[in-house]
Amino acid sequence: MGRPVALLGAVVLCCILAATAVAGSARPDQHLTLFTDSSGASLGWDSTAKRIVEHGNRVLFELHPCGRLTQPGCIAPPPPSVLSVVRGLGRRIGPNVVVFVGYNDNPATYRNGMPAVLRAMRNRGVKHVVWLTLRSVYKQYTDIDHAIYAAAQKWPIMTVLDWNHYSAGHRSWFSGDGIHMSGVGAVAYATYLHRSLKRLGLTGPKPLG
Repeated sequence: MGRPVALLGAVVLCCILAATAVAGSARPDQHLTLFTDSSGASLGWDSTAKRIVEHGNRVLFELHPCGRLTQPGCIAPPPPSVLSVVRGLGRRIGPNVVVFVGYNDNPATYRNGMPAVLRAMRNRGVKHVVWLTLRSVYKQYTDIDHAIYAAAQKWPIMTVLDWNHYSAGHRSWFSGDGIHMSGVGAVAYATYLHRSLKRLGLTGPKPLG
């Protein structure tokens, strides 16, 4: 009986070692920093939408109603710009960033400021910037969308998500201004963002290396 018992012990030991190896190789979810103004800030008050975005990601939420890209925000006290937050975070910003800001910006200022924001992100270790378009309910938002697409042609780290096109025709997702989201819209936005991040490989365990 000695040999079978020894063999069984060896099998059990191998199983334990294998389980330990798997546990040791478990990787944390990817880190994501999310910048929004008041439209995307629906994630701050809709818990269901927030949980959807957090699934598979460790998220730093930078939700700033009236926030702007490179200038202080439009309320008092003014919220910080995306650029100033990026500079303040340094390497803590992580490798993956989402930007959904622009409804309070001047198109020319926005367009001219995008290189500074992208450069600041890249210099602090950001590898992927996912940038959402605005709903083109006014010409100034259409102009900003054009600036977003133009920048993506010059910056390899940047990927555009066309929220404007995706959300078209869904009136129930928004309040009367066509910009700020209802609860249904917040969940739709979060689902769209989560699925897009997953498709891009930016959701789930942190990559090796």
